[in-house]
Amino acid sequence: MITLQLRWIHKDLLCLQAIKQLLVIQVWLHVCVAVTVPRSPVMSPPGSDVTLSCSFSYKAGADLTRVVVTWERPPADHVVHSFYYGRDQLDLQNETYRNRTQLFPEQFSVGNASLRLKQVRGEDEGWYTCAVTNQVESTRGDVRLIVADEFSEPQLVVTDHPDNPDKALLSCISTGYPSASVQWLNETGCDITESSTTSQSLARDGLVEITSHILVSRDANYTCVLTHSRLKQTLKKTITLTKKGYPDRHHIVLWVVLTVVGVAAVIIVICLLFKRRCDAITPTDPIEHALSDLTGSRGPSDV
Repeated sequence: MITLQLRWIHKDLLCLQAIKQLLVIQVWLHVCVAVTVPRSPVMSPPGSDVTLSCSFSYKAGADLTRVVVTWERPPADHVVHSFYYGRDQLDLQNETYRNRTQLFPEQFSVGNASLRLKQVRGEDEGWYTCAVTNQVESTRGDVRLIVADEFSEPQLVVTDHPDNPDKALLSCISTGYPSASVQWLNETGCDITESSTTSQSLARDGLVEITSHILVSRDANYTCVLTHSRLKQTLKKTITLTKKGYPDRHHIVLWVVLTVVGVAAVIIVICLLFKRRCDAITPTDPIEHALSDLTGSRGPSDV
């Protein structure tokens, strides 16, 4: 009789454990109903910090202390950041993201599983997967990050040609990320880009500096057109060139010639003034000249 009662008690305990496990599973199933991520790509310039939004919903009574939040990069599933057992778990984190990621565990209670990515680089561009997991299920969403920045207004720099005053070197300079195309137009709108050379270099702030050079004739208008296709940005800058006249070395020759001519003119003027003064002092009348000679030739005995 006692043995039978013990069996019934054991069965009751097993039933209670089974019910408890079912309740636990049910609670876990209610932890995360769905993950929500932005539909549009997230854009960030290089060198800045960006937040990739990810939120999850759950039902009341869910045990959030056992939630696992993981951010990965598909398709290789590189671990960007992982959080479970109540703290960051970064042993498997990809080296590329070391000391550059952050979650907000204090905001899990409001369903915030967003990732903060610091000091964004060009190679960070791509897809990121936000996964919120419990013991029985996992919900996830994909976020796309675009690393780009608008280009600045082009600067046009004019450099004189050393040998030809009718020519000039035009330079169009702008900074942005990651790249842009440069087009040159003359005053009639014709494309003269084939005559140009364009290069780009990496600036200190992580942006790209684009420089385009073209040799043109003066006394005309020219336009630099910069197109950033990724951001659908188009910038234009027009400049009007006038004829220079003489290059610098010809200015020196001209200055020397003008100086010599000026000095010669001054000397001639001085000579003319001196001659005029001499003419004013010397008598020119023949009678006066004769009387002067007679007067000057008389001695004291002739008086």
